[in-house]
Amino acid sequence: MRPEDIRRLYREVDPATAQEAASAASEARTDPEQARRVIAVLYSLSVEDRVFAMLLKLFLEGMLMRLIEERAQQDDGYALICGQLIVELMEKMQPPMRGRARPAKSA
Repeated sequence: MRPEDIRRLYREVDPATAQEAASAASEARTDPEQARRVIAVLYSLSVEDRVFAMLLKLFLEGMLMRLIEERAQQDDGYALICGQLIVELMEKMQPPMRGRARPAKSA
């Protein structure tokens, strides 16, 4: 099934199907097996459709941040490594100073 097929199906959805979709979305929040199916669908569709690719990117960023935060809460050493890396990256992102620095005024 291609992304265009899925879009067509959503356009032609009847109330019963809409209810099934709402039920499936609700189950994805409470049933681990349904959640696994949603992950698999997201991954498989993301290679063919840019909207699903963006959704996958946002999902991965969000999950990665959650995992990093959890680990940093539990492990002081890991938190320090993360903090150091963030500071180093911020320093690297600073634009370089242009020209020569002005000499300090003497009184």
